[in-house]
Amino acid sequence: MKNLRPIVILIILAVPVLLKAQYSETISTDRPGQAIGTTGVGKSVVQVQTGLNTNWININDNYKSRTLLSNTVVRFGLLEWLELNGAFNWQDDKVEMGAESTNVSGVSSTEIGTRMNILGNKGAVPAIGFQASLLLKAQSADYKRDKLGSKFMVTTGNSINDWLSVATNLGITWDGNGNDPQSLYVLNFGFAITDKIGAIAEVYGSFNEFDANYDAGISYLVSNNVLLDLTAGWQGDSDVSNWFIDAGISFRLDWRK
Repeated sequence: MKNLRPIVILIILAVPVLLKAQYSETISTDRPGQAIGTTGVGKSVVQVQTGLNTNWININDNYKSRTLLSNTVVRFGLLEWLELNGAFNWQDDKVEMGAESTNVSGVSSTEIGTRMNILGNKGAVPAIGFQASLLLKAQSADYKRDKLGSKFMVTTGNSINDWLSVATNLGITWDGNGNDPQSLYVLNFGFAITDKIGAIAEVYGSFNEFDANYDAGISYLVSNNVLLDLTAGWQGDSDVSNWFIDAGISFRLDWRK
């Protein structure tokens, strides 16, 4: 029965809630950066967000790792304020410890979820959204989950003026491998540089053993339905160097008209 609990929660959370969100004439994505938005993609819209991430970690030259991660998210709008989504990760990890090295690769994560908009942004009152995801067991052997996992996220967004916005994410994840749940946060600042160019700066991390990571990104609106993005992030101290580069493209298919 415990394995069914995340499924039951996911179904309950898909019940209609408070309001109808507004469809955006230009594509609105969760890229660049870590934060996800408060709204769905809009009724009858299919949106694909995909990117390639390379991460390097170096600990006093005794431990080195390189991760290549391909992430794809597909979102489908059921209603203006409600969407279904799914995510698929393919990963390649290379680790060097002294003279020894290992290399594994394969499907590292699969999940399905739903996102709903609960409240719209009105003045000082932020938009509020909710994302619930079921972490599946469909991975390669080296990344296999023992059980189904789940992830829940409360999101907010507030437009301060024509060029500045602030977004937050607060979430908790059960990874399906028997580990303690991980709580997480994201604080995102968005900047509209021009009608086509945007930028973000973020701090994000975990509340379990509080840490802070930093990244910044830029996006370019190719058309109303296509967006390119680039992000870089870094975390380090005297012993650990940890940084990444992420590039991606998002596009949508719109049958509304």
